[in-house]
Amino acid sequence: MKVKVILGTAREGRKSERVAKYLAKRAKELGWEAELIDVKDYLLCYTHRWKVTPEMERYRAKILEADALVIVAPEYNGSYPGELKILLDTIYDEYEALPVGICTVSVVAGGVRLLMELRTAAVNYRMFPVGQVLFYNVDDIFEGEELRDEKYEERVERLFRTLEKYARALRAIREEVREKLREKTEGV
Repeated sequence: MKVKVILGTAREGRKSERVAKYLAKRAKELGWEAELIDVKDYLLCYTHRWKVTPEMERYRAKILEADALVIVAPEYNGSYPGELKILLDTIYDEYEALPVGICTVSVVAGGVRLLMELRTAAVNYRMFPVGQVLFYNVDDIFEGEELRDEKYEERVERLFRTLEKYARALRAIREEVREKLREKTEGV
C-alpha cells in the first residue's frame, strides 16, 4: 500500500510538520510505503489545470501512484490554508476513488471547522473521506518529533487500518482511473 501524507501549510514554525512526519513514520512502521508531500515544495500562485507545469506534473504523478492519502493541516480562519487549496485544485480526475484521512492540527480547538471544510472538498474531488484524527493541544502531545499520548497512537493506527480497508476495496477503480488518464495523456 502506498500512502501520501500532504503537509498542508507552508508557514514558518508550523506545528503540523511534527504531525505529518509522525504519520509518515507510523505508516512505514505499519508496512505502508509512505511519502510526505510538503506544500512548500509546490508554492503555486494560482491554479491552471489546463496548463500543466512541472510542479503540477510532479504532484499529479505522486497522487496517481497513491492508494490512499492523508491530509494534515492547521485551521486558519475557520478553514484550511490557501496554499493547500491551490495545490489540491491543480488536478481533479487523479483523485477519483482515493480514500483520504484528514488530520487537523491545533494548539487549542482541534480544527473541527477545518475538518468540515476538507471533508466537503474531498467529496467534491471524488475522494472518499474515511477517517480523521483531530490533534488537539499539539504542543502537549508531542515531545520533539515523538508522540507521547497513547490515545493518539490508537487513533492513528485505526485511521491507517481504515484507509487500508478502503484502498483494497477501491483498488480496481483506482487502476481504472490510472489507465484512463494514461490513455488520455498518451493520446495528446
